[in-house]
Amino acid sequence: MTAQLLQTEPSRSRLTRATVTDALREIHYVMGTLLEITLYHELREEGKRVLARCFQEARRLEEIFSACDDDSDLNRLNRHAGLGPVEINQELWSALKMALFMGQATDGAMDITVGPLIDLWRAAEERGVMPSPALVTEALSRTGVAKVQLLPASKAELTQTGMQLDLGGIGKGYAVDRLSAILAQEGVASAFINFGRSSLAAIGSPPARDSWPVLLGSGEGVPIGLAHLNNQYLGVSGSFGRFFEIGGTRLSHLIDPQDGSPLRHHSLSVAVARTATEAEALTKAIIILGGVQGFAAVSRFPEAEGLLVHSDGRQIGTPGFIGLVRFETSAATLREGAS
Repeated sequence: MTAQLLQTEPSRSRLTRATVTDALREIHYVMGTLLEITLYHELREEGKRVLARCFQEARRLEEIFSACDDDSDLNRLNRHAGLGPVEINQELWSALKMALFMGQATDGAMDITVGPLIDLWRAAEERGVMPSPALVTEALSRTGVAKVQLLPASKAELTQTGMQLDLGGIGKGYAVDRLSAILAQEGVASAFINFGRSSLAAIGSPPARDSWPVLLGSGEGVPIGLAHLNNQYLGVSGSFGRFFEIGGTRLSHLIDPQDGSPLRHHSLSVAVARTATEAEALTKAIIILGGVQGFAAVSRFPEAEGLLVHSDGRQIGTPGFIGLVRFETSAATLREGAS
């Protein structure tokens, strides 16, 4: 799965001398992937300061949300599982509140409690042996959003020992929303955020253009289509964007919270929504639940639309997807609302 910003440098002949400016673009490694921010600012040094502020914020969120860093605020909460309520970072509390809401709204497809399942399948990959049904059942017993309790005064409780929260399903989207807010505070009217080529924000449009052109493609680099974004948030998920292999069987990094197993089908999902957090979560609903149930989840969110691309290239989308992003599909057909 990829979402790549196409060349957007405006033609100098189309700009007046007063509006001519070059794009400022930086790419940093954050949250285990690449964060790319492009913006236009009349004052170059001021634009650089804004970029620095954005990347500083992204790293701050990484320190809070990381599932890999033992010292992160998230893992401090995980270590307290089954030990009663604990005071947590306010930013983490807010992210958990949003994640629990999105989990409910996506019929459980976006589940932040899948940490035990992620650990189980990673260990299975290292051993090269599929986990037994009993081990999957045991890991599933330590999941479930009902076991996450948010309490007043920035407190939270994981009610069962051995629980492990993982914010990988919405973490990048949450960060993109925070960075978008910073850009708005700084008065930036033209910017593009691409976090891991899967969570994107288009703020305004480039000078002398009416949108940011974004090429969507599969993990193998096959183009899916071109979207045109203007003040919109877009998320992309691919079942085999990242994968692992056990005994010759290729398995997706995405795990179905219902049965505890990685996805085995090739597909790609795209969602456009009011926020990057919503868009990222809705891509999980589409790809895990499938077209009919996934699109039903999308319909619960105002201004949200979705697209599902099957392994054979077939594309199905919600009724408003093509028009909302002026989508130019590379597929021969696109049907609405059925899998």
